[in-house]
Amino acid sequence: MFSVVIPLFNKAPHIERAIASALGQTLPPHEVIVVDDGSTDGSLEIVRAMQDARITVLTRSPPGPGGYAARNLGVEEATGDWVAFLDADDLWYPEHLSNLSNAIEACKQPVGCAFSRFMVREEGKDREYPLAEGILKPYAANDLRTVVKAWMMTRRCPLWTGAVAFRRDLLIEAGLFPAGRARRGGDKDLWLRCLALSPAAFAPQISAEFHQDTVNRVTVTTSHADIPIVCQSIAELMKGTDPQTQRTLKALSNQEIALYVRYATKFRTPVNLRFARALYLPQGIRALIEVLSYMALGFSLRIIDPKQRLHI
Repeated sequence: MFSVVIPLFNKAPHIERAIASALGQTLPPHEVIVVDDGSTDGSLEIVRAMQDARITVLTRSPPGPGGYAARNLGVEEATGDWVAFLDADDLWYPEHLSNLSNAIEACKQPVGCAFSRFMVREEGKDREYPLAEGILKPYAANDLRTVVKAWMMTRRCPLWTGAVAFRRDLLIEAGLFPAGRARRGGDKDLWLRCLALSPAAFAPQISAEFHQDTVNRVTVTTSHADIPIVCQSIAELMKGTDPQTQRTLKALSNQEIALYVRYATKFRTPVNLRFARALYLPQGIRALIEVLSYMALGFSLRIIDPKQRLHI
């Protein structure tokens, strides 16, 4: 049974579409839990007006960054064996949950996660999200090292919040989302902690859409000012693992730090030498060069023209 958890904060133009896509699954969800984080734009009223016994509405306030606390509440209240996540401005195709279920059942060993491919929707820039399909194994259990290798190849986490489902007990065992400890990147952090405990089934179909041209997007309103929280989890996960896994995780940590500095430069967020010091050396020399280069570029741009926006 799939419980669907949808965090909601000021998404009035999109929330009805998202819920309708969850309710319209060929494999019907056990329940759809909408957790309102203090919306003030009528979003909550839209949800309450939808007539379906499977919808449960929870409310909390004040809003938590990234919807992490809202998702945690949804997981805690869920009664299904599996929890699938959907953001209030995204949607699923009708076969999404069925595809995930088929991938789970096809695995020859127990898995705690399932994920699919998805489309990125942005006006004039619609595209398939890149996945390292030569590394990921469809309808099979992909372990931590396999997923991290795929993550490293594309420089993007293969698991996206709107296209994943996890066993509820695994989410709780892994510690849930880092509410109060991170403003962004907390989803990737939880996925990695879950993968360290159980492998993931990969459904190769495109069955979800990530919409980037919507209102009140968290990724636009929060900055990359802190070292990625996933780096903290990587440091913990490396304890007691074999040397090859440690090397893989160190490389991932270095990559995530370099990407954060790159994005900080794009949005003119100041970063300091903490980012460089957090790199694992000597294997992180290339990442160190990238970090220092972007730090210097960002500093120069802020001095030359603080109002100009860099597109990289």
